Amino acid sequence: MRITIIIIILTIQISCKNRNETNSKSDSSAITELTKCNYNNEAITAYYTLTNKAEIAICNGDFDRASRNYSLAFREIKKPFGADVYNAALSNQLANNLDERNLNLQLLINNSDDLELLKSIFVSTYIDENLWNSFIEQRTIEYDSRLRNEFKSIYERDQLFRPMYDTHNDTIQANRVINMNRILSIADSVGFPSQMELGFRKSLRGQNHDVVLVHTSQKRSSNKNIIDLEPILCKAVNEGRFDPEQAIAYLHFQNDKDKGNFEVYSTWQYRHHLLPDSLNNKIWLPNLNKEKYESANRIRKKWNADQLDDIATKSDFNSRSNIPFIFTSVMTSVENMPTDLTLEEALEQYKMNTSDKRPFEK
Repeated sequence: MRITIIIIILTIQISCKNRNETNSKSDSSAITELTKCNYNNEAITAYYTLTNKAEIAICNGDFDRASRNYSLAFREIKKPFGADVYNAALSNQLANNLDERNLNLQLLINNSDDLELLKSIFVSTYIDENLWNSFIEQRTIEYDSRLRNEFKSIYERDQLFRPMYDTHNDTIQANRVINMNRILSIADSVGFPSQMELGFRKSLRGQNHDVVLVHTSQKRSSNKNIIDLEPILCKAVNEGRFDPEQAIAYLHFQNDKDKGNFEVYSTWQYRHHLLPDSLNNKIWLPNLNKEKYESANRIRKKWNADQLDDIATKSDFNSRSNIPFIFTSVMTSVENMPTDLTLEEALEQYKMNTSDKRPFEK
């Protein structure tokens, strides 16, 4: 899976002593404390099971059933994930459960400090400006503003000097270690930093410090002295503090072959203006052999993540629907082929691109 990090040029100057990549004492203690992590939290398992059922109901066009599953799921967790609350709001809107929709929207507003995306989707299309303003008037802050601001600065520190690896690589990596140790410190005191403390981001997916986890997992893929994120993320997922799909992705990046097949199961679409819609809209999936497919599903079940068949179903729904539901398990790559290709060349390129994949079939 290809990840693109948008580099922000910052004016904030952060000084730190250049140093090599090493595990600090806090890294080591975190590993010692979390060497074993078994999924025995029945409430959290129920939450993930119910939200998955809700998403499958959405794909089947049964929005009332989706709403009921979300309502049941939200009883199982201290604070539901932003993407799930958002999906519940849309489901309740489409099922005409307006009182429940209003509760969902108020929860989203209370836990967000950037409401531009949320407003652009709901206002005018589903609700009027007056109702939106009434939600804003009733808004109460339901997250730790101080901690949220600190974790925004963690993101800024992470991005400082990227991508100037030739001249600032040591400083970039020193900043990453500082950030990772702060994440571990917070995790030791209040639990892994999550939507419970930090609220929801504008995208309703992930948190500012997730970029540090991305870079840590990528560093570990080539240097096993870097901290292993698995026990940390395992505990966070089991406590309802971290999305299982993100955990699967970061452990995939770590590339520890002995840990098993952490398959993110990206979907692909290849498009060209001369190709028929039947090809442009076709969903392609990794062509895993039976052993890898079953191995990936076993690991996903352990982590309360979606099974691969469910991911394919949700990917297909996203390709056909213009309703902007968010399924965190769906990682879609859309490649637009060069426009100057002839039809014959586009067909040949399409055939080459899909030769190692299999088409989605209902």
